[in-house]
Amino acid sequence: MSETLASMRRLASEKALPHVESGMIVGLGSGSTVADSFLPLLVERVRNGAIRDVLFVPSSHQIEYRALEMGLKLVSFNQVDYVDVTVDGADLVERESLIAIKGGGGALLLEKVLSSISRKVVLIVDEKKLVEKIPPGYPIPVEVLKHIVLLIKKRVEKALGVSVKIRMGTGKVGPVITDAGNAIIDVPLPGDYSPEQLHAFLKSIPGVLDSGIFKDLVSIAYVGTSTGVLELKRGKC
Repeated sequence: MSETLASMRRLASEKALPHVESGMIVGLGSGSTVADSFLPLLVERVRNGAIRDVLFVPSSHQIEYRALEMGLKLVSFNQVDYVDVTVDGADLVERESLIAIKGGGGALLLEKVLSSISRKVVLIVDEKKLVEKIPPGYPIPVEVLKHIVLLIKKRVEKALGVSVKIRMGTGKVGPVITDAGNAIIDVPLPGDYSPEQLHAFLKSIPGVLDSGIFKDLVSIAYVGTSTGVLELKRGKC
């Protein structure tokens, strides 16, 4: 990552920090933005006593291990009924609707569960992740049962007329297997489908667990730019 992008993400992370207050249950999204930009700033506030008695719910092993190394107190999904605020990154986010695409890091299902039980979801991204609309052809991550991944791949390709890719691992042989034990396919957004329409179609297929299309879940997005930080709320520019 360039120093410029890292600086943008740090600026956005600084804006997100005040959403975490003492006594809260806080969800931690996955990926480099949360792990490398947001968490170090958050840990500093915990260590200097600016916030106290905060419990954290990690959305993946990646962020779980990082948070434990930093000395944060973690709880599991099964130990909470709700989360006060979740802070997460995104692969893309639409400016007005705040529809986000997530799953580039392979943690989309648990990230969506975390968002669904959160009273507030705060995104932190750099300006390269901000778009007016999700572009046709953009690969949408989809988490599916690994035992029938080829069946689902063929069914989606036949119905949509697109080329679907099974996500392959790096550092291991074979497909990516998520923390929840599933496979991931990447489905190009068809030109005649909105993200909402594609999500509805995918969810109608038995064996599809969820898509990386996050609609009506994000409360606010902080976008780090070369000139400062944009604060975007759903339905507002």
